[in-house]
Amino acid sequence: MPAPRTARSAPIRHPVQVSEPSLAVARALKEVMHSFRTIVEGEMRSRGESLSFAHAMLMISLAREPGLSGAQAARRAQVTAQTVNALLRNIESGGYVVRERNPENLRADRWFLTREGLRHLQQGWMVADEVARKMLVPLTAKEADRLCELLRRCAQALHTLQDAKSDAA
Repeated sequence: MPAPRTARSAPIRHPVQVSEPSLAVARALKEVMHSFRTIVEGEMRSRGESLSFAHAMLMISLAREPGLSGAQAARRAQVTAQTVNALLRNIESGGYVVRERNPENLRADRWFLTREGLRHLQQGWMVADEVARKMLVPLTAKEADRLCELLRRCAQALHTLQDAKSDAA
């Protein structure tokens, strides 16, 4: 038998206006990122490539910082070690990355992009660049530069919040 309903637990059966002025930016960012990612992945699939946006982000980290451990790659991508481990195993089986033992830490492998991985990453980068250019068509060059600057400043503010929270812990 279900628990009796109180006024607080009664269902609301009509639309409610929710004020969200500060969330409008977050919602817009999520929508842009979701659409961008979906279009890039769809274009890559149409070209016969099967790896996801998450795989590409991981490969970018390995291109920029060869020899990362799985844990380091997870921190860079802000995902769990288990998620990165699954992604790494997948791209390793495709020949896009190789792992080597870490002489400084025998419990952690080091991961490196292969030439095939770099080729694949560059193809994906061209697709992403093409989609980004189309996305920015409604903006002037000056507006696009300003948008990038504003988003960098927002990201820096969020990093500062994260750092302060980590320092307090």
